[in-house]
Amino acid sequence: MKRVLIITGNRTFQPLTGGHIRTAVIAQSLARLGYSVHLYCFAGRQEDYGASSSRMDAIEPNLVQETHLGLAIGITQALLRRLGRSRGWQHALMRRGWVPASLKMAIAKADVILADTPYCPPIPGPWAGKPWLMISHNLEYKLLQLGTSAERRSAAWMQAQEAAAPRVYSDILACAEEDQQFFRQHDGSGSRQIPQVGCAVMPDSYVVPTGTRERIRAELGVGDEIRLLAFSGSGFGPNLTALAAVKRFAKQHEGWLLAQGLRFLILGSMEPAAYREGALIVTSRVPQIAPYFAAADAGLNPVTTGSGANVKLFEYLAARLPVISTRFGARGTALVPGEDFIEMDALDLQPALAQFMAHDQPYWRAHAEAVWIRHQDSCDIQRVVAQALKVLPGF
Repeated sequence: MKRVLIITGNRTFQPLTGGHIRTAVIAQSLARLGYSVHLYCFAGRQEDYGASSSRMDAIEPNLVQETHLGLAIGITQALLRRLGRSRGWQHALMRRGWVPASLKMAIAKADVILADTPYCPPIPGPWAGKPWLMISHNLEYKLLQLGTSAERRSAAWMQAQEAAAPRVYSDILACAEEDQQFFRQHDGSGSRQIPQVGCAVMPDSYVVPTGTRERIRAELGVGDEIRLLAFSGSGFGPNLTALAAVKRFAKQHEGWLLAQGLRFLILGSMEPAAYREGALIVTSRVPQIAPYFAAADAGLNPVTTGSGANVKLFEYLAARLPVISTRFGARGTALVPGEDFIEMDALDLQPALAQFMAHDQPYWRAHAEAVWIRHQDSCDIQRVVAQALKVLPGF
């Protein structure tokens, strides 16, 4: 069984963000395709520290997650995150080989190494001849340009790292057409395949037990006559910008939304605490997202900024939810406006919502199922990864 090592910045399972989900499902796909997968997390989450210097979790057959919990790295991560800095410090440590002995041991045992984002460069050592691939989530430098003042100062540095990536890595798993084109333009040799491995998901993660919809709606205090529009996301800049637009619309059109029986179900760490206000139902972070998708009637993606693709869109499709999205929000997919999703204007949601209300729930359930069937090959991560492995070195 070929051994695959994935090196990532912090603990991935259980996923809390779209980035975590992308890394997690690629790891799961490789494991289910018959590879022995070791996911090495350079740092943990705040609650992980104190008891031990490392943590090992068996996620599923053929997949283990090792989390390094050394205090020096943990404190550095926490401090620089609070200061709004990028993860350039992590890149600096890795490229000099200043990494835990446990990581070097994992590299020595691996047949193929996957670096999760450009923040995880190849680590110098006797394993230089092994295939070292990069998982791209987006163009990181574009996200830094939208971040804090400290992050913006790092954007030019990151752009240089990403431009060099086709020379540094054996190959790259691109996220969407945007980063794929960027990397191909900077591949001077033209020898890299750079397959597109989009933000697809594990479909079985969105199958829930019978009665889940009714249970969650009861917990939310929502009757059958109410239609819930789910908008999920982490406290990530583009999500917060989109949420602000949704909240403005909800306030300005509260009477119309209530009369129509429409509510916005805001899921995830975009908001620090749960609350209800007018047509807004905010849960903050939830232990599992799939039950709330089951309770919803449509998936909303009002995002207008960012890079790469939105994992939430693929989650909505896998959960068989009809999608209401900006055209920008559907980037990185083959979805066709008007056919596969209702196109919305982020500044005026009312026309799109009126279009959604023009049909009943059975109609939209059948529509969502048909969209999934049309696009399953690009939305089911195991199918996507299996295709990419045909051209990637080391597999």
